[in-house]
Amino acid sequence: MLKKIMGKSALMIALITGNVVWGGTAVHAEEPNQTFTLDPMIVTATRYEKHDLDVAADTEILTSQKIQDIGATNVQQVLQTVSGLVYQSKGPGGASLGSMTSKVSMRGVEKGTLILINGTPVNYRGLYNLENIPTDNIERIEIVKGGGSVLYGSEATGGVVNIITKDKMSNSIKVGVGNNGRQNYALSTQTGKLGISYNYDKWGNIGKISDSRTNLNPNDKNMYNTFNGSEKNNFMLNYKFDNNFDILYSHGESNSYFAYKFGDGYKQSLLDKTRYSRKHDKTEDFVQINFKDDCGFKANIYYNKNNLKSTGADFYSSSGSINGYPIAKNDKEKNLTYGYDVQKLWKEKHNAYLLGSTYQREEFEERTGMNWDEKKKRNNFSIYGSWETGIDTKNIFTLSARETWTAGANEDKNFENFSGQVQYLHKLDNNQSIYASVGQSFAMPSFSNMYATGESGIIVGDPNLKPQTGIHYELGYKNETNTHKWKAALFATKIDDNISFSKSGDKYYAVNEDFKNSGIELSSEIVTNNGFSYNYGVTYNNPQVRTNTDKSGVITDWRRNLGRIQLNGGVTYNREKWTANITANYLAERVLTTNTKGVVGTKPYLLTTFNLSYAADKNNEFSLNIDNVLDRQDNVNHSSSSYYATPFTFLLSYNYKF
Repeated sequence: MLKKIMGKSALMIALITGNVVWGGTAVHAEEPNQTFTLDPMIVTATRYEKHDLDVAADTEILTSQKIQDIGATNVQQVLQTVSGLVYQSKGPGGASLGSMTSKVSMRGVEKGTLILINGTPVNYRGLYNLENIPTDNIERIEIVKGGGSVLYGSEATGGVVNIITKDKMSNSIKVGVGNNGRQNYALSTQTGKLGISYNYDKWGNIGKISDSRTNLNPNDKNMYNTFNGSEKNNFMLNYKFDNNFDILYSHGESNSYFAYKFGDGYKQSLLDKTRYSRKHDKTEDFVQINFKDDCGFKANIYYNKNNLKSTGADFYSSSGSINGYPIAKNDKEKNLTYGYDVQKLWKEKHNAYLLGSTYQREEFEERTGMNWDEKKKRNNFSIYGSWETGIDTKNIFTLSARETWTAGANEDKNFENFSGQVQYLHKLDNNQSIYASVGQSFAMPSFSNMYATGESGIIVGDPNLKPQTGIHYELGYKNETNTHKWKAALFATKIDDNISFSKSGDKYYAVNEDFKNSGIELSSEIVTNNGFSYNYGVTYNNPQVRTNTDKSGVITDWRRNLGRIQLNGGVTYNREKWTANITANYLAERVLTTNTKGVVGTKPYLLTTFNLSYAADKNNEFSLNIDNVLDRQDNVNHSSSSYYATPFTFLLSYNYKF
């Protein structure tokens, strides 16, 4: 009853506060003439600060105010609202099912998004723990769509997400409780140069979250996953020596509980019995040391350690026969990356020169049984640079290049690549620009792709995988005024030897396939003087893959992948001490990923969130956040199993600022 009442109330509030056309930028009624920050600065697209109108790429900036309006508690919830991004989750709040973590797809490229914290990569073997990054410490998130490998290297094939943390943490205490066992507690404080924060997030048992039966295999016997709770802890420390030198340390721990049960198609005595149960533990330690001067020099050193552990037991075999005694299912893996990134920028009147170098050490160990496999390791090096010249006051030409090579890899599995990019931008006037871009991309197979066996040997890596190479084309238009932002981008992508997984029998095999996509992205943000603000996005594309020969020996033609049509946005209304926001993300013309059965469709999904906050005074704030307002059981995955959206969940929070 409470769920229905609150769901209806949320929609009524949204309707009362304005026409629910889509948007998400806050405007304060006590400042009726508030406008956008005209032509904001962005760093990620070029590796140095530039006005967005002068950047030849499709970009998006999520400010801390936008994040607060959404009411998101972690980064994965924020990215679900971004146009052109598809976020696939395995559990509530971004919970990971062992090594099957949530993932971001940009412009149809799976596992092609590079995640940065303050410009430093946090990816490890193609994974990232976005659900462990709390939003309270984020100043803004910069998103650059399209191939970014020339400036950022491997894993930036689809685009780049740069999470920029606050220089100073807030002095606040936050407490939140809700249904489905939801709890959230946060504490942060800033004392002089030292900032410290702690975040705790908990989910209870929400029952069934997935089915093995989909449109891909509708006649198979069905088994399903239940989610039995999770806990996440994050500790962050930031010490700012001065304006040029700082250190950031983050420690995260998370655990989640799943059970795999017998469903339809099995004999009555087996229905809803647990075939096996699993506990998944993850720990992460991230250290970042940053330095910059006033002469264009910038450097960072980083250390990123991630450990995964899965424990549990098999009670039945896959056929449904009971085991004489529970069989232990224990897997572990260790991931380590560390390195540096240094760059120097020279600026003249009409020219800018950038030169940089990176080094990254990768290490990977996996244990499936009693013994650890041989440690996998390699050293990754690169040199990159760009030259930007202003032909005149309205025309900007940019040429970029990157050389990448590896050394010391197991079995001499080393790689080398040279990539280039050409960009041209024309300023129509002070508020408008058009641009064209052509660039190459390069991605090395991760250790997971090459060597991992995953849980009980379900995933089979291939050490002979080829690196993937691609070319990316983009034409774009930007228009920014004090009250409106309009962006449009036409893009086309072609990737050879795209690294993916093909299912054959009950195993997933790493394979090289071809990928192509083309489409259009439209987005707009509007601020009014009556307390309303809106933004919306439309993406139409046609991602396709072609496997030359997969592990089952099947040769395929070009086939659809993911979804064609994405609509997203919401509306924010601010009046005095009240702020209300509703967002929606709709993905249609979807297909499941399969290499053997052609195109298999699945239903559209609609993800909705609602957030209402009341600032009683400068110290006290109350908020209500609702996820999945319509309580839809949509499949948010694109594989041979269905993973459902988190059911209707609310979180009531109180935030005290001191």
